[in-house]
Amino acid sequence: MQGDHYMGLVADWYDDWLSARHDDVDFYSSYLDGFQGTALELACGTGRILLPIARAGVEIHGLDGSEDMLRILKAKAKAEGVPDILVYRQPMELFDIGRRFDIIFVASGSFQLLTDPDDIMSSLSCIYRHLEDGGSFVTDVFVPWDEIAQREASVYRVTRDSSRPNGDRSVVHERFSIDIEKQVKLGTYRYEFYSDKRLVSCIINDLNIRWFWKDEFVRLLTDAGFGSVQLLTDSPMYDEGSSFVFKAVK
Repeated sequence: MQGDHYMGLVADWYDDWLSARHDDVDFYSSYLDGFQGTALELACGTGRILLPIARAGVEIHGLDGSEDMLRILKAKAKAEGVPDILVYRQPMELFDIGRRFDIIFVASGSFQLLTDPDDIMSSLSCIYRHLEDGGSFVTDVFVPWDEIAQREASVYRVTRDSSRPNGDRSVVHERFSIDIEKQVKLGTYRYEFYSDKRLVSCIINDLNIRWFWKDEFVRLLTDAGFGSVQLLTDSPMYDEGSSFVFKAVK
């Protein structure tokens, strides 16, 4: 369950690490601008994307496997004066929340946290069942070409280094290997947390992602029952061969 990775200090620092990223927030906020139906974000995390959409007046729900990430989302919503948002702590590979939505989306490559083929199809089946007839599923996925070319980083490399006004600091180190046959990047992450320039906590955890080829993902969506699959090539997040944005209609 991917939620097991995003716990404790890892969840608490998540927004800091992604503070400079706006392309995903901008795309999904724009895509849902003026949307009159109901929306569900899977792997919604701390609400980086969900909360701006909610502030714009869209009825949006969230689902995530991490209790700590959802706790942060709720605290942010309360602090920002956002009306109560329904959130569900369930895995996106096997969820059942008893209602349907007009749009379901998974942002920022989070769908790629599902690396097992059975989990992938199970998630797509759940998504299909939770959509209204004519509803759509939107997601973006990427191919980690730099890591594929390198094949392995046997020593740790720094991928994030963030500081807060009070002087607290976190540094994220990563090493990885590539399984070409399974299309999986197997990552090991070392999270270091500092206060007053002293190391106060260190967490080491694994996190893998699976990449998809364009035609492969279209086939998966079709196999899951979607009747219409479209590539959103006009999205600023679309980069032929590297990043794909899909819209699948039930």
